[in-house]
Amino acid sequence: MLSAPKHYIVALLSWTCAAYKPIAKVSYFLMSHIKTLSLAALPILLALFFSANAFLQGNPGFRVDKTQNGLWISHITNKRLNDVKESDLIVAVDGIPYSAVLGQLILQKTPDKNKSITVLRNGKKFNLTLKTTPFTFASFLLHTWSHFLLILIFLILAVIAATRAPPSFTTRLFFLMLCGFATSIAATLVSHTAIMDPTLISMSFICIALSNWLAFAAWIHFAWCFPEERNLLKNHPWAAALFYILPPAISISGALFAAGISVDFWSWLQRLRNIFLPVIILATFTKHTIDVIKLPPQPARNQIKLPLAAYWFSFGPYLFFYLLPNLLIDHPLIHFRTVILTFLFLPMAYLFALLRYRLFQIDKMISRILAYIILIIIFTAVYSQFLIFLKRWLWQNQILSENLFLLFLAVIVAFFNPLAARLQRFIDRKIFGNQPISPLLFHKLSHQISSALDIPDLTMSVTYDLPKLFAIDRAAILTLNGENRVSTSEESLLDPQKWKNSALLSTFRGNIQYLHCQTVTDNQKLLEELQTIRTAGYSMVFSLTGSKSLIGLLFVGSKLNGRLFTNEDIHFLATLANHTGIALENSLRYASLAKSKIQLEELFEELLQQKKMAAIGEMSTILTHELRNPLAVIRSSAQHLNSGSRDPAIMDEMLSFIIEEVDSLNLTINSLLGFARHRPPEILPIDLQTTLPALLDKWQLSEEHVQTIRITCTIPEHLPTLHADMSQLGQILLNLIRNSEEAMGETGQITLLLQEKEDLLQITVQDTGPGIPQKQLQHVFDNFYSTKKQGLGLGLPACRQLIVAHGGDIDIRNRDTKGTEIIILLPFTQPSHHQHTPVTP
Repeated sequence: MLSAPKHYIVALLSWTCAAYKPIAKVSYFLMSHIKTLSLAALPILLALFFSANAFLQGNPGFRVDKTQNGLWISHITNKRLNDVKESDLIVAVDGIPYSAVLGQLILQKTPDKNKSITVLRNGKKFNLTLKTTPFTFASFLLHTWSHFLLILIFLILAVIAATRAPPSFTTRLFFLMLCGFATSIAATLVSHTAIMDPTLISMSFICIALSNWLAFAAWIHFAWCFPEERNLLKNHPWAAALFYILPPAISISGALFAAGISVDFWSWLQRLRNIFLPVIILATFTKHTIDVIKLPPQPARNQIKLPLAAYWFSFGPYLFFYLLPNLLIDHPLIHFRTVILTFLFLPMAYLFALLRYRLFQIDKMISRILAYIILIIIFTAVYSQFLIFLKRWLWQNQILSENLFLLFLAVIVAFFNPLAARLQRFIDRKIFGNQPISPLLFHKLSHQISSALDIPDLTMSVTYDLPKLFAIDRAAILTLNGENRVSTSEESLLDPQKWKNSALLSTFRGNIQYLHCQTVTDNQKLLEELQTIRTAGYSMVFSLTGSKSLIGLLFVGSKLNGRLFTNEDIHFLATLANHTGIALENSLRYASLAKSKIQLEELFEELLQQKKMAAIGEMSTILTHELRNPLAVIRSSAQHLNSGSRDPAIMDEMLSFIIEEVDSLNLTINSLLGFARHRPPEILPIDLQTTLPALLDKWQLSEEHVQTIRITCTIPEHLPTLHADMSQLGQILLNLIRNSEEAMGETGQITLLLQEKEDLLQITVQDTGPGIPQKQLQHVFDNFYSTKKQGLGLGLPACRQLIVAHGGDIDIRNRDTKGTEIIILLPFTQPSHHQHTPVTP
């Protein structure tokens, strides 16, 4: 058992080991980004400093915004604490005029001992002793949570850009810009918590001015370098210094020109410190507008679209509701925190462009935002008119008005999404020129590709029909097994050997479905291959995957209207690539099967020819054997006859030998011709009750029959009529009977048994001979196989050939007792185009 201290030590070590990996990852992240995080810590430290001073100064019960002539009271949080009203202007703090308060950090004016403020209201000034209440942590968060949230958002965006975006000079500029804006927001905590200390107000003013100059200079520097394809400062490194020098130089020189070296210098500096901002906004907006016009239809142009749209949402409220009213009437119409909230659109848009270099859905995003804004404005106007209608015509009936308002909300909910969808399609079509993909055309082309069996048909559907139906300048298909059909102008690109060991195929084998030719990657080989594809006129590459592996590539060109591919376009092309991959695999299998079929036919013809030659060789051997002996007998007999006069009896014997041998030769030749040239059966209805007994009677009366062998035949009375060729059937039965008699010798019995079995006629021929050895039994139907001294071995093969021609079957086996048993199965009905009367003997 472990003691308690040891147990705790073991547990601590276990927890440390368990947490080692995440701790190591966090430590590695902090060490690798120490410079980034140190710069991002500046606004946090500044916010904590002003927050600590806010706790020390206390809460005066109001908030202020800086103007050129004083601190404008923007919001009252505690009316009982100080006798101030909203829109009052604080023109002095602790007896120090506002202009001197802004420069207090440098001027070091002596303040009054009592905390006081001088308020200008309706043209009259009066002094107030400032009263404050201590901040609690909850009340402080209630006042400042929005500032801390904005600081956090800017810093999160900055850290994401620094750690996730591709490392580049523009990324560092973007990070510097966001940290500068976060510092500006941290400095505005003094105004938001209404810290009435001249030194802190001056410090806040100077921090805001410096951070704004730095942030906006970094912003215009970033805009002039972004995107990389339109970097206007690439060959002018010193020109960027003007962005950082001119704003403070113009503001300070303008204030000196207007006020000289006097206290009013600081109020003029407050008035002029942001005078360059409209110029920066207009310059960057104009620059990005020109970028969109001059850049070719590629992802770099798409990078600019979202930031360009964000300018309107970010600086429209600032210009028209904050800056211009502040300059013209010394009174902004909205709070600064509202300005900061709207400004967030721009850095978020830039960050999105940095992180995702290919923004295929920007047009859709912008059109959706425009549609929502237009509908919100329309419904707001309709709502205002609706309220006027309720008040004027319904006698301010509150209950009735509330009921109708709920009805109005229900109408908005019902019609908002359909109207937004229609409006977005209208904007897509009229502004962005995006035509939706027709489901009918997609179904048509998908069916056409899926049903293509030949590779040329599939290639034609992809290279001709796909561009024609969907307004794409070109498309091509590459099969990796070398079976593709390409034009001569594209052979270098579509040569499978070119991509055999390519980085492109390695990337696609890693479950990547498509690549844009503008893809940014650290793989230099892949970049060069994508550049080759882009040079050939294609903008995207899709993988064609079969059931198991990558089998091809689909190259797609650009849109004819110059637009980039949207997400819907890519999903459509990816789905089409899936169908094409399956169709390509089927086409390859079909081509392989067709090729195999041709090869099998050629092999079969070759095998058949070899069989024929083997049969001819075997037949030649047998004929040589069968003809040599008779010819030798004929020759020796003829020589004997030619040698001189002979006894007439001997001459007759010699002549009979010659005749017998000639007849034997004739029989051999007829057997061969009968096997090789059997005629098709002439199907006629047969009355087995009469024709079969007559056939057996003729055989028993012939000289070939061995009279000591008994033949019996059993035929059922109600046997169906057989449709067959009686001459061929007789030839079969007589051949089997002859074989049985030859096998039995002088005595024995042959039995023919006819019966119906499963709609077939079964003829069983049994004998009482010695049977057939088991080794020979499996070869009895082979051509030229015979155990007789005389014979070609064609009898049983000829019988089987005739039976198969009748659609039947034959089998031979040894009986359990003695002898052999031959079973013939014939269908009763054969196809016949003529009706005949039954055959009778």
